[in-house]
Amino acid sequence: MEVKDTPVTILLDNPEIYTNEILATEMCHNFRIEVMELDAKLGEIDGMIYLPDDPFYDPEIIDASTIAENIREPLMQFRMAINDIISRGFNGKIMIDCPHDEIFVYFAAYFSGLDVEKIIGLGTLPQEIILREALVRKFNVSGDDINVNTLGLNTHNLVAWSRVYIGPSTLLSYIADDSKNYDDKIINNFSEQIGNHKIVSNSVIQSKAVMRLLTCVYGENSLICSVTSLKKENDKLSLSLGPKLVNQFGIFRSINLQLADNEQEELTHDAEWSMDIIENIKKGNKNGKKKLIKIMHIQSLKTGQCKN
Repeated sequence: MEVKDTPVTILLDNPEIYTNEILATEMCHNFRIEVMELDAKLGEIDGMIYLPDDPFYDPEIIDASTIAENIREPLMQFRMAINDIISRGFNGKIMIDCPHDEIFVYFAAYFSGLDVEKIIGLGTLPQEIILREALVRKFNVSGDDINVNTLGLNTHNLVAWSRVYIGPSTLLSYIADDSKNYDDKIINNFSEQIGNHKIVSNSVIQSKAVMRLLTCVYGENSLICSVTSLKKENDKLSLSLGPKLVNQFGIFRSINLQLADNEQEELTHDAEWSMDIIENIKKGNKNGKKKLIKIMHIQSLKTGQCKN
């Protein structure tokens, strides 16, 4: 954000860690860094971006109870951060970028009581950006000609290939055109590319996706993408993993995307697997399991217009 001179102000509770970044603000016209007092009121703050370390993530582990145990400590740190900002009047948006962001999105609402529309996980937006650029390069078309949504979890995504369009034609019909002589393995190659587990912990890829989301949430343009969010019905929270319309209000609307039966089954399986992890975490807390809690540094942000 500093390199792009993004019009936001970052509040730091420990400026000693960021001396280089503070010095570099001398070259910025819009981007600002301010020191946040430990007891500062946060009612005017527009957003919090949660960027935890990810040593808890192991793509080889799929057992829900094991994942729940591995994620318990960072989740305890997350709860401390949420409790702290809520106690100081925070009522802005929370954006989360980490492996298994659906778990953190769920507990962000569970801990804070904020409207679910204000809580956004980065979801499969990084994979979507990669897939879009891969299609642009492969078919030599403009990015505006590509219509694509990756679905599911950032740790396990899928693509509704029948809903991927290049201009007015579906990708599948485009590939099937005999005159174009495309390799029949092209779909598998794309799937392997965006299924790479290293994407979820690659800081450059994640940063680009975060900037894309920030530009939407704090800018004038809306974005349709598969970020991670929640539905709340009768005070019960459930995950929403499909495409959304995101704008300055946060999650503005879910987009109904017609899926094939096998695609819907896979998406439902992902949601159920995630809820199984969540229930294991809740069960562990009820059983009184304790973990060492480390002191964390909180980063919040506000736009230049937040005082209006």
